[in-house]
Amino acid sequence: MFILDKNKFGDSDLRNAKEFIEFWNNHYHYEVKAFKSKDNISYLDELNPKNDLTKQNVKRLLRWKAPRWLTEEILSGPNKGGKNDRVISVLNKLKSLNHFRHGRIDENSFLKIVEDIFPHGLIWSVFLFHIARPYEFPMADQNVFRAFSIQTNSEIPEDWEGYKEYKDFFFNVAKSAGIIDRQPKGNENNISEIVSALKKVDNALFIFGQFLDDYDGK
Repeated sequence: MFILDKNKFGDSDLRNAKEFIEFWNNHYHYEVKAFKSKDNISYLDELNPKNDLTKQNVKRLLRWKAPRWLTEEILSGPNKGGKNDRVISVLNKLKSLNHFRHGRIDENSFLKIVEDIFPHGLIWSVFLFHIARPYEFPMADQNVFRAFSIQTNSEIPEDWEGYKEYKDFFFNVAKSAGIIDRQPKGNENNISEIVSALKKVDNALFIFGQFLDDYDGK
């Protein structure tokens, strides 16, 4: 019978990247209802990569990412029912999100903007980059970082430079799996399909990282 060997968890041979993604992506299941609705949020539809992001797109994407903390209305505690300042801060920068999406401001300028919104939240800061240009900036969380760490024998990213190392790893996996053959620029006619395919890489790394945590607790 097959026994998991944790000494092989760090196998970084990318020749089977396609099989890795197909296997772990099949175990990904995640749904979030739209606020005050019975309908599930469609992450891919709300990204709206061919157009400007709207306020509704952003509110739904933030809730999808972190329902407890990034829903437009505070859900619990003494301020329950009040407006969520985190969400308001993002919506106030909607023009900047779209300017970055269309290349009107550069990465460093946008980084300053998102760090003002989320000064101590790398993962949420990355998410604003992601929703602006999902074909260029993969999402981040502790699970995908854990998968990256064990695959590359690296530290868990804690800052923007660490995230950029994860980003390079992510696209290396995507290229090795044949999902892309080069870094997308966002003006491709099939950009929605590219973003959907890249999401499977994120799904696989997320579930693999979750598995590592459940199995080994480290």
